[in-house]
Amino acid sequence: MNAPPTPGRGPRRFGWPQRVFSQVLLMQLAIITGVTILVTGLFLAPLSDQLDDQAMRRALAIAQSTAAQPGIVKDLSSTDPSARGPVQSAAERIRRATGAEYVVVMNQRGVRWSHPDTHRIGAIVSTDPGEALGGREVMEIDSGTLGRSARGKVPLVGPSGDVIGAVSVGIAYDSVRARLLGAIPGLLAYAGGALAVGAFAAYLISRRLQRQTHDLAFSDISALLTEREAMLHGIREGVVALDGAGRVRLLNDEAQRLLGVGPEAAGRTLEEVLGEGRTADVLAGRVVGDDLLAVRGSRVLLANRMPTDDGGAVVTLRDRTELEHLGRELDSTTGLIDALRAQDH
Repeated sequence: MNAPPTPGRGPRRFGWPQRVFSQVLLMQLAIITGVTILVTGLFLAPLSDQLDDQAMRRALAIAQSTAAQPGIVKDLSSTDPSARGPVQSAAERIRRATGAEYVVVMNQRGVRWSHPDTHRIGAIVSTDPGEALGGREVMEIDSGTLGRSARGKVPLVGPSGDVIGAVSVGIAYDSVRARLLGAIPGLLAYAGGALAVGAFAAYLISRRLQRQTHDLAFSDISALLTEREAMLHGIREGVVALDGAGRVRLLNDEAQRLLGVGPEAAGRTLEEVLGEGRTADVLAGRVVGDDLLAVRGSRVLLANRMPTDDGGAVVTLRDRTELEHLGRELDSTTGLIDALRAQDH
C-alpha cells in the first residue's frame, strides 16, 4: 500500500516579530526613517522657493541693467523691429553674456524689438506686459513661447521720463530645477548618513534591551509578570524585595502580615518602615547568616537574605512563633516528666 500523502507545508507567514529586540529596533528604525524623510522634505521646500527667488532676482537685475543702457532707449525710438537691428544685436549680446534664456525689448504696445527666435520679432509678446509698461518692476514664474521661466520685467524710460517700452528677461526654469536637483544628492548623502548613525544607535539600544529582557517576547514578559504576581501572593512565606539603596521595592501579602505593614511601605527605606532594630538590620544585611531570627511585635520570624545582581536583595520570612510556643511547651512537659520520674525513684 502506498502511504497517504503528507500534507505539504503552507507558505511561511511573515508577521510582526514577537521579540522585544526586534519590535523595538523596527519601531526605532521606522521613527528615524520618518523623521529623516520629513526633515529632508522640510529642507527641500524652502530651498526650492529660495532658488526661484534667486532666479527671479537675477532676471530682474539683468533687465534693469539692460534698460539702463542709453543706446537701447535711443534705438527703440529711432529704428523699426528687425532681426538685424541694433536692439536685437544688443539684446543678444547681453543674453549670451549673462546666460539668460531670453532678453526681450518691446515698445509701448508690446511689440518685440528683440527675441532669441528672430521670427518672433515684430510680434506682440505672449504674456501681459501691462505692469512693466505701467512703470512697475515685476518678478514672476510664468510660461511663454520658450516655456516656463523665472522672469524679471522693468519699464524702459525715455529721455523725457515717459515709459516708451519695457525689457523682459527670462531665466530658464530648467536651470533652476537643475540647481535644485544638483543639491539633492548632497542632501540625500547627509540624510543617509544621519539615518545610518540613527540606525546604528537604535541597534545598540535594542541590543542592550535584548540583554536586559533575555530576548523574551512581550507576551512572555507579560506571562512572567502574571505568574510572578500569582506566585508571590500565593506562597505562605513572606517575600521582601529591596533595591541597592535599601528601599523596599515589593512586599507580598504574607510579608505585609508578618511585618505588620501595608502596601504603602513600597518605595520607603527599611528604617522608615520598620524603625531601628534587629529586624531592620537582618533585612538590610547588616547581620549576616542563614535562618536568622528576628522579632516583630509578638511574632518570631526566620529570615534568609539573598543578594541580587543589581545590588539589591530578596528576603524571605517564615513565621516561627507557633514552633517557638510548641518548643517551650515541649521543654516544660519534658521537665515535668523528668521530675515525676525522679519522685518514683
